[in-house]
Amino acid sequence: MPGAGSRHFWPSNVPRTKLAEVPRLPFRKSLRYPTFESNFATACAGLLAALAGLPGCNGCGSQKPYTPFGVASSEPSLPGTANSASVAGTGSAAPTPSSSLAFAIRRAELTPTSPEAWSGSGLTLKAPPERRFAQVLPGDFDGDAALDAVAWLVPTATAKDAPAGELWYFPSAGEARRLSAVPSFVPSGPDCTSSTKLAQTGAHSVTLDVLASCGAALIARAPTRAIQVLTPSSEHPALLTLRVASPAPDETLDFSVDSSDQDHDGKDDVRLTVSLRAASESEASSADLVWLDRAAGASRAASEPRASLLRAASARTRSKRGTAGDPESSTLRLLSSLCAEGGVARVFDEEGAPFRCGELGPVVDSLMMNQVLASVAQGDFLHAFSVLNKDGWYFTQLSAGQRKLIERELLRKVSKLDAEPPLVATTPPALPRLPHYSPLWFEPDRALLIQGAREVMRLSADRATESVVSAEGGVPPWPLDIASPGGVRLLGAVHGCDRSDLLLTEGDATHPVLPSLATHVTAARPASCTGHGAGPAVTIAPLAFDDDGFEALIEGQRVSQVLPGKTRVAGLPALGTPRSPDGRWLVAPSRLGLLVVGEHAELWQTAALPSHGDASRFTDCVVANEARAVACIDSGRVVVFERPKPSASTPQKKK
Repeated sequence: MPGAGSRHFWPSNVPRTKLAEVPRLPFRKSLRYPTFESNFATACAGLLAALAGLPGCNGCGSQKPYTPFGVASSEPSLPGTANSASVAGTGSAAPTPSSSLAFAIRRAELTPTSPEAWSGSGLTLKAPPERRFAQVLPGDFDGDAALDAVAWLVPTATAKDAPAGELWYFPSAGEARRLSAVPSFVPSGPDCTSSTKLAQTGAHSVTLDVLASCGAALIARAPTRAIQVLTPSSEHPALLTLRVASPAPDETLDFSVDSSDQDHDGKDDVRLTVSLRAASESEASSADLVWLDRAAGASRAASEPRASLLRAASARTRSKRGTAGDPESSTLRLLSSLCAEGGVARVFDEEGAPFRCGELGPVVDSLMMNQVLASVAQGDFLHAFSVLNKDGWYFTQLSAGQRKLIERELLRKVSKLDAEPPLVATTPPALPRLPHYSPLWFEPDRALLIQGAREVMRLSADRATESVVSAEGGVPPWPLDIASPGGVRLLGAVHGCDRSDLLLTEGDATHPVLPSLATHVTAARPASCTGHGAGPAVTIAPLAFDDDGFEALIEGQRVSQVLPGKTRVAGLPALGTPRSPDGRWLVAPSRLGLLVVGEHAELWQTAALPSHGDASRFTDCVVANEARAVACIDSGRVVVFERPKPSASTPQKKK
């Protein structure tokens, strides 16, 4: 966001201040061998019956509102149960877990007064010196049918050099012992506040979630949150530790943990469900990461997150969704935050390394097909065809088979016309290097204006002559720069790394570079975020650009942003836009031909032409009234296509 008084309302990159380097906690592999009762089900039933008959806890915070464990980075919370989706796949470093019932999450009881001693559920606990109870979680964590407790302790006001908080285990028999403290990578300081959530997420395991919120800006994607899964009764209790950075702007990043036994070997494992929702979307996308407890430590299942993502994509395909929204965009953003392959991961292991998600080709195939199906169902053919224009933007290219299926689906939904060889004008058009309005424009009678380096030429409606048009004749050269009345000029597009959007860069007479505009088009990944290249080039065909916002075709997709409180007034298009002079038709080049959209959608197929047949190379396209002609620039030459006849493959009647 620019400063007060600026016309922009989209968040932008802000200066970051680096955190002081902090030591990392050593990684401890789990070597626990828990003991289980021979009749575990009977023991659990007895324990639940005993808990039901115990008196309530007075003064332990049970009557206070509680924000549950699993969530949004800005305010963690946890649903009543965690996800329990099954995993089916091979090639895992450990056996893939089968489907299981999710563990019913039990939340710790809050103790707002931070007492030195705590009593409840038949237990009486006393805190170690200079420590006080903040949260208490009773439970049978060692399987001996006797109640233990796990508690989050905070230092007293007089304690010196004490950690901000510590997790302690109070077994039914034996001395209490410390399990963990706030990891050193979680930022702290006078302008930082932290929130801690403790919950039992498995039969013998708990999850501790510590989130820091700081007033000062942090370096991009620096961890602000620790998620630890621990087995309190184990000699080495740390089952899993994750570092988590704040979500990208205009996104929420949510986590839930199910640390029940996933593979039925009698030991608690971890299923982490990560969910992301973009601010512009009503639906979140989720994916799972799974770790199985082994003698050598937690072993991650290689089938995830691909298996859970494919299941979700398949469910959306079966639903034949035609409502507004683009959950596939949220899924692509989720992959960016979750997977090392995107170069902008926000979830890391204990050592700070991002997680590799493996072969994402099948996931990308499903996401792109779903985008096409959803866009076609909504009647948004520009968005549907733009999917092919952006092939290769996200992690990998479409497979040959999926690409053919998408092409077949698109061709099935539009009227097809076979273009005739175009007329090639002799006048060379002016072509600025920065994003610009087209130097072409159709007049109402179908004559074509061509703005050259020095003058405007008119190609007659019968295409017989090209002649100079004088300014006195009412057609002076029109501005090609994309600039607002206030003097702000569009400079280009970049694939954002600190946020998930494609960004438009701007400048004016006194500021060579202004804060960027977020387009809500998902940025390519990894693009420049791994330090190699700038990412795929971006074509921008402006529709409007003023002090209230902008509208454009970006890679053929229609994108509009309007300042809060403003309303864009429909009117006749500006010269050089891809709209017809009467505003009723739009044209966008695609990899399948020229897409012309108005009263209906039609595709002018050019692939069979001996020259000028690759419509994906066309730029600066404009369309005449009633879609009677289309003109584009191909390799620096103006080519004019007259309205073709319907293709023999087009059905006579479309449903």
